[in-house]
Amino acid sequence: MKRMVSIVMRVVVAAAAILLISGVYFLYLMHKDPNPSRPQAIDARNGYVQAHGTNLYDGNGKILQLKGVNLGGWFIQEFWMGINSVGQYDTGLYTQVRAAAAMKENPNLTEEQIRELDALYLDNYIREEDFRIISELGMNTVRIPFTCYNVTEDGYKLREDAFGKLDWAVDMCTKYGLYAVIDLHGAVGSQNMDIHSGDDAQYALYGNKKNEESTIALWKTIASHYRGNKTVAAYDLLNEPRRAPGKFGGKVNFDFFDRLYKAVREEDPDHLILIECFSFPVNGAKLSGYDWENICIEYHIYNLTEFSQKTCLNFYRALHNLMGYNKPVLVGEWNAFEKESEWKDSFEWFDEQGWSFMSWCYKANAYAYIDLYHNYSDWGLFDLRIVPVDLSTATFEEIAEIYGKIGTEHAEKTAVYGYWEKYLEKN
Repeated sequence: MKRMVSIVMRVVVAAAAILLISGVYFLYLMHKDPNPSRPQAIDARNGYVQAHGTNLYDGNGKILQLKGVNLGGWFIQEFWMGINSVGQYDTGLYTQVRAAAAMKENPNLTEEQIRELDALYLDNYIREEDFRIISELGMNTVRIPFTCYNVTEDGYKLREDAFGKLDWAVDMCTKYGLYAVIDLHGAVGSQNMDIHSGDDAQYALYGNKKNEESTIALWKTIASHYRGNKTVAAYDLLNEPRRAPGKFGGKVNFDFFDRLYKAVREEDPDHLILIECFSFPVNGAKLSGYDWENICIEYHIYNLTEFSQKTCLNFYRALHNLMGYNKPVLVGEWNAFEKESEWKDSFEWFDEQGWSFMSWCYKANAYAYIDLYHNYSDWGLFDLRIVPVDLSTATFEEIAEIYGKIGTEHAEKTAVYGYWEKYLEKN
């Protein structure tokens, strides 16, 4: 009996020692600076945003921190922040694909009217004035989320005007001194089965040869189209990919990123490429298995816990260090919601680390996310307050009337605008 007790005690002591050592090591990783060397300039002037070591540099070789906002809700609406609904159609949950189907089934709309309404929405939701506002606020970048359905007829056949609106946005960025991040938010078949991929009804990218090849072909087309365009800061290959429905990242994602990376590099050797780890750094894979150059690791950080924002950011830093990602970092999406102190802590933390960052998002519909879904406050820099219109039953005139009221002149500045303004005035 005594021997058994002795063995148990030894096991307990050993386990306690392992936990203590692990805890101390994790605390070390939480506070270790993953970017200790920050040369302010390098002798590499190629005109493009570029990765060197753990930092980004502009086309003149000057150290660069991308600071900006997502144009969420423009090419892709999401039910919780959008101005459209699909009523009782199908599941009743708005997605890009379901909305298109609901409009086609709407007896009040012709195909020509649907095309006119789609164009009216895109023309009104984001205008030239918005790029001026972003620039004058002091940001230097916009991330532009879109899906395959914005540039193709059916996910496969490229539209004749595929790049019309995207090109206009990039031109506006050029005019107002902003960088553009081209973000494929939804791949053919969906890479995550989330509503923001445009389609929540299927998870049919990985393992589907047609969809994989179509997504690769789409990126070859995008890279060829924007090759030589120095306003484009980076290609964001896939937004928030999952290895399976409801399961975060992993080698499956990184192996497909490798195929996309090689396809892009065949067409464009110059642009920075973003590799997303969703949701945590450990949901990626070791970079030693991939021959990647001029890349930046991307995270999306939404602290939906009781822990402080700074604790959450330090947790990400620890996992980033654990994975040994000696690359620049872009936090492509984040939000600190209604707490000003958390915004201030985030800004300071990102600057201390030299990480680039873009908040989600520029504009949202407060009626949807507050009144309907009781979501967190202050998603956008600007808030509309519009009762969503039912695309499955409304008339052309009813939808067009709503679409005439979605410009930023009809929105109110939120507290988030003020947080950004205070930060950028000092920087």
